[in-house]
Amino acid sequence: MYPDFGPAGRRGTGVCRNRAVMAARLAILGVGGAHVDRIGHLSGPAHDGASNPGTMAEWVGGCMANTLRVARAVGGGRVGLISARGGDTGGRLVSQALSQAGVEDFSAVFLDRATPSYTAIMDADGEVMAALADMDLYETGLARHLRRAEPRALIAQAGMLLVDANLPSGAIGALCDATDAPIVALAVSPAKAPRIAPHAARFALAFMNRREMNALISAPLGEPVTPATLARLSALGFRRAVISDGGGPVTVLDGDAAWRQPVGEAANPVDVTGAGDALAGATLAHWPGMALPSAVRVGVAAAAATIGVTGPFRADIAACGLKGRADALPAREPIALDTDTSSETP
Repeated sequence: MYPDFGPAGRRGTGVCRNRAVMAARLAILGVGGAHVDRIGHLSGPAHDGASNPGTMAEWVGGCMANTLRVARAVGGGRVGLISARGGDTGGRLVSQALSQAGVEDFSAVFLDRATPSYTAIMDADGEVMAALADMDLYETGLARHLRRAEPRALIAQAGMLLVDANLPSGAIGALCDATDAPIVALAVSPAKAPRIAPHAARFALAFMNRREMNALISAPLGEPVTPATLARLSALGFRRAVISDGGGPVTVLDGDAAWRQPVGEAANPVDVTGAGDALAGATLAHWPGMALPSAVRVGVAAAAATIGVTGPFRADIAACGLKGRADALPAREPIALDTDTSSETP
């Protein structure tokens, strides 16, 4: 087993290609998941413990890959990815998808390993019933790859660094130490979100959903977002956070301020996969150049456009009239923060 830069089987030329472009600064560099998504859709009511008729589709996805593809499509700046994949068909699909989206690929390819994958079963309404993440390569190969000189140079030069919780917490901490650029965290899932908690104060912004927020503050996953839960999140060190909640409002924490951004009515929702990633990618394509409230509105518009198609990434997202959609959203609703968390369970 050995790491390889670029497409599988091109060890030497891949290294040279990446070194040749390293001198140019990336606007956004992401380190994290880029893998194969297998999404099953039930065609009727679910029957537990039994075979259910439906369809299965395969896409290139991953929290980081989806976010970066949207950021590239909406913002147009140079965007790069450091990830890990196998030398298999899934790995080639990932490589092709990144290239088609204009995301520069600095990933390690382990020729004798399988590309990580995510398999989800969606009910007839498009909501996730169950999912399985087979992503051990991020735990081992990617963390090891980040110790090499080439990726570390890219990390040090990037204008903004994105990290996701597919990485072990120690690797996330090492990434934070390797850059002076703003760092943005993606929580990924309730199971993995606690990995970013020790580094909360290092993040300029974090994206999560309500269940991931509750995992971070050690609350029941079904708890709503309230002033008290936001105060507990802030107490962990998170200065800014964007918290999605399915079809409910997006909650934003910004220092001493907080608000809910209503999402409006989504026209003909088809598939919620990738909606949170679209929210993050479109927001980051505009922030910090644009004020966070306005950038989040564009992110909400991108999420609404994404759930109108099947799959985790909408290739024509830049042509979906996001500014008009954002301008049409309801006004944000301020939240009075609860600064007293003494009665909350730690």
